[in-house]
Amino acid sequence: MSLAYIAKRFVDRAFKNPADASDPTLLNQLLKAADEAWEGIVALHAPASPMTWEVRTNLASTAQRTNRIGFRYPRPVEIVGMLPTLVVYGTNGALITPSTDDLMVSIDTDNQNYLTSGEGVSSNAGGTAGPFVTLTAMSVQVPRIMGYKLRNPTPSIGFTFQWAQAVTAAAPVYNDVTIALAMYARYL
Repeated sequence: MSLAYIAKRFVDRAFKNPADASDPTLLNQLLKAADEAWEGIVALHAPASPMTWEVRTNLASTAQRTNRIGFRYPRPVEIVGMLPTLVVYGTNGALITPSTDDLMVSIDTDNQNYLTSGEGVSSNAGGTAGPFVTLTAMSVQVPRIMGYKLRNPTPSIGFTFQWAQAVTAAAPVYNDVTIALAMYARYL
């Protein structure tokens, strides 16, 4: 249900019974609806968000995954979208030039709740395939629209990246890459 519809319903009720306009229960319901509203997240090419933050790391061809890259917001936020990018800096012609389809990402909040799951239900432990999904899954060829609210006073989010195929120092598969994941957000 849209916030506009809920607000109009509240106003209609208040016109019929003016005492309802100051009813704390109804006002709290309206406030909750406003907090949970998706209005402003409507265009895939331009999510409504005044701030952009980005995490960045390197993944060598000889390492399977990165360490967790943590990011702490200064106050509660709603993440309205994400956009992953890659810069390949290895030039070995015998190795695969990776794309976002060749990288997996695990995203957690406050180092415990996963936003990603390889299979099944997302939980603290991730799905049966773990908490990784392809990096491409975080985008819709434009910023990924999310609407994920982080309400802690200084919420944190963490990212761990890994190759889609198993690699070792002795058997690299991909060229080295720099991974970036932009987060579009607005304060709550």
